Amino acid sequence: MRITVLCADLGVRVPGDKGASVHLLSITRAFIDAGHEVLLVGVAGRDPAPPDVPAVLFPHPGRATGLRREMRKLHFNTSLPMRVGESIRAFRPDVIYERLALFGTAGAAVARALDVPHVLEVNALLAREESDWRGLHMGKLARRLEEQVLRSATLRVAVSAEVAADIREVAPDPPLEVVPNGLDADRFRSLPPRAVAREAHGIDPDAVVLGFVGALRPWHGVGHAIDALRELPADTILVVAGDGPIRADLEERARAQGVSDRVRFLGQLPHSEIPGVLATFDIALAPYPALERFSFSPLKAYEYIGAGLPVVASDVGQLREIVTEEAGLLVEPSNPTAIAEACTRIRRQSDSWVARSQAARAHVLATHGWTGRANDIIAALEEVSPHAAVA
Repeated sequence: MRITVLCADLGVRVPGDKGASVHLLSITRAFIDAGHEVLLVGVAGRDPAPPDVPAVLFPHPGRATGLRREMRKLHFNTSLPMRVGESIRAFRPDVIYERLALFGTAGAAVARALDVPHVLEVNALLAREESDWRGLHMGKLARRLEEQVLRSATLRVAVSAEVAADIREVAPDPPLEVVPNGLDADRFRSLPPRAVAREAHGIDPDAVVLGFVGALRPWHGVGHAIDALRELPADTILVVAGDGPIRADLEERARAQGVSDRVRFLGQLPHSEIPGVLATFDIALAPYPALERFSFSPLKAYEYIGAGLPVVASDVGQLREIVTEEAGLLVEPSNPTAIAEACTRIRRQSDSWVARSQAARAHVLATHGWTGRANDIIAALEEVSPHAAVA
């Protein structure tokens, strides 16, 4: 099958180290590994395009805020079909696979023009998410366009059951498949020894290391992990790999709690370095706060488990399925004491957790790789689209 993977989200660059960028490249490579011909259309990152992925990438128009930011997103989406049309027509795709973007009409327009199926990957209802976390000047337009593409797609692919439920509220039809995120299993099969990894990152070889990987944003709950340090022994530290708009607030929170000397911020790192960072951890954290809506399919959870780490995660959403009894412990969201108690329990039972974590790791590496996810998507498309099945 010939697949055009399209992402018109200006916040998702190729290549890039944020979770959305990792997801986009991972599912694209997975289609290639599954034997399909792929053309990726998206926004260029700061680094050169990956040589193993055929791509047409457009420069980012520059950062903006408020209404100007929304206008740039809208213009990029409405102009993209014309800008990339010749390249896509020459590629002759059998299907357009699009990651939903705010004001994201480009994939639907291209699929309609070429008379091919349109598969819409939905990681969240972005008009709602943007309104909740940033505020939208053109919220009514964003919701209307989002509803249109949700209703017109050949197949919608939701990353979680919660996202699927949100989609059905807005657009009950057409068909909808839940395909969670996954991990690059090959990348996590071989990790450096802990001592070597800690030396590389300047981390005390004798410390008990709690770790978090991801963007520093309010909905990731890193502040609760910082608070938990006050209830743990002095040899326990928190290592944070990632950056974001609330880093300064988190650094101040650590100072206020008297634990700033026990929190290490590594900053934003290339995703290729994440396995080495995870090798420094004793326990991995996904400390999401209590949210009105939790619909994420956390990449970090699969990667934590794929690195053989016990996980302490909030008892919410898809994490209940990912973090099994072998993989870790679930705790009440927004509860630093519960985080500290779970970490203490794992440390006290460290020998048994080594065996459990390795069993969980073997299962995740065998069953949750990206190629399997790509095959699930293609199988779902072939069920609903005779055109795709013939291709």
